Amino acid sequence: MTAAVPALGTIRRLSRMADRSGYLRVAAIDHPENYLALFDRDLSRVSFDEVVESKLELVAAMADHASAVLLDPVWSHGQAILTGAVPPGVGIISAIEQLSYQPENSPTGWSADLALKPDWPLSKIAAIGADGVKLVVFHRGDSPASDRQYRIVADLVAECREHELPLIVEPIWYPLPGENPADPMVAAARIREIVGSAARFAALGVDVMKMEFPGSTATLEDRAAAADACAELDDSIEVPWVLLSAGVGFEGFIEQLRIAAAAGASGFMAGRAIWGDAVGRRDEAARRAGAKTACERLDVLGEIVATSGRPVRTTLSLAETMDSLGPDWHREYRG
Repeated sequence: MTAAVPALGTIRRLSRMADRSGYLRVAAIDHPENYLALFDRDLSRVSFDEVVESKLELVAAMADHASAVLLDPVWSHGQAILTGAVPPGVGIISAIEQLSYQPENSPTGWSADLALKPDWPLSKIAAIGADGVKLVVFHRGDSPASDRQYRIVADLVAECREHELPLIVEPIWYPLPGENPADPMVAAARIREIVGSAARFAALGVDVMKMEFPGSTATLEDRAAAADACAELDDSIEVPWVLLSAGVGFEGFIEQLRIAAAAGASGFMAGRAIWGDAVGRRDEAARRAGAKTACERLDVLGEIVATSGRPVRTTLSLAETMDSLGPDWHREYRG
C-alpha cells in the first residue's frame, strides 16, 4: 500500500529555513514598536524610513551568517526582497501577530490579547515566497483566554496546511497582577507552564515551537534544573523546537542555548541579544561595528547548535520516498 504523500511544500520550506545540516539559525528582526523605541522613547519622532534603513542594513549583514531571517511585514519583509538584502539561499519567516505595545502597563510590554495582523493573510504571505510564519501567543494554561487561543492556533494550522506554510508558535508566559517572577514558587510555576505550553500547542499540529528558556542559569543547581526542564520539554513534543532570547544578554543566551541544544533543541530564533549593539541613532562606524558583532554572535550560536543540537528532519529516505511517491503522485497530489 502506498504511503500518504507528505506535504512537499512544507518540507521544502522547512529545509530553506534550516542550514545544510538541518539546524535553524534564525536572526529575528521582526520587532515592531520596541525596535522603534531603541531610536527614541517618543515613537512619533521615529520615521518609517530610518527604521527600514536600519533593519535592512542589519539583515544584509546577518543573512550570510544565518539560515533564515524573521521579518515583519511593515519595515522589512517586502523591502528585504526588493533590495536583495536576503540572498536566495536564506529563508524568510514572517511575523503574523498583531501586537499592542504597552510598555508602561504590562510586565511583558505588550497586551496579552491574541490577534492576527490585519491585511496580512497567509495567502498573501505564501504568494510573496515566505518560507514560514511565526505567531506570538501570550499564554497561560490557567487563563480563561487559553481556549480561544487554542482555537485560533488550530484554525491557523489548518490554513497553513492548505498553503503548505510551516507554522511556528511562540508561547510567552506572563505574570498575573501580584505575582513576582523572582518568587521561587512563581518561578517554578513559570517553568512548568513553559514546558506545558510546548506540549499543548505542538499537539495542535504546529510545525516548530519557539520556546522561552525554562529556568535560570544563575547557579549550578539552577542549570541542572533547567537541563531537566529542557529534556522534559523535548520529550513532550514530536516537532522541532528552538530557543528564543527573550531579552537576555548574549553571554546569558550562550549558556541557555548550550543547555537547550544538549536537550534536543534544533536551533535558535534570537533578536536583541544578537543585534542590540547596532540599533539606534548611532554613527556609521558604530552601526558597522554593531553589525559585525551581530555576525560574530550568530557564528558562535551556530557552532553551539551544530555541536550538540538535533537537526530538523526535512527529508525522507529513498525507500520512504519510493513508498510515498508512485508514478501517479503528481496527478493525485492535492487532488
